[in-house]
Amino acid sequence: MTGEVEETALKLIAEMMRSYSQILKAVAEIEEAGGQPFDEMLKKLFSPEKLAEIHNRAPPNLYAVFAAALFRLTAAAPKLQNPLALSTEEKKKLSNEILEIAEIMAKIAASKQ
Repeated sequence: MTGEVEETALKLIAEMMRSYSQILKAVAEIEEAGGQPFDEMLKKLFSPEKLAEIHNRAPPNLYAVFAAALFRLTAAAPKLQNPLALSTEEKKKLSNEILEIAEIMAKIAASKQ
């Protein structure tokens, strides 16, 4: 590696570490707010009862997009188990997919207010 490439790599790794730190902080905040482990919160959030509640509150066209996003997330979940094993192109594709799903979930959360 050349010095410039190494410097760029270190900067990107530092940014990744910041992002991971933000994820851990968000998980801790969710656990504090909910009073239970993150995985339990996820189970409740995506339980059939909660999904029915979201269905009743969200505009129909937005809920259809949300439901499709959940199917996409389910399909992507195995790849999230070990993302470093993916090819560079697969990582980029998965990154875009997760970002799209996140945007849909944000819209659902905003529609509940």
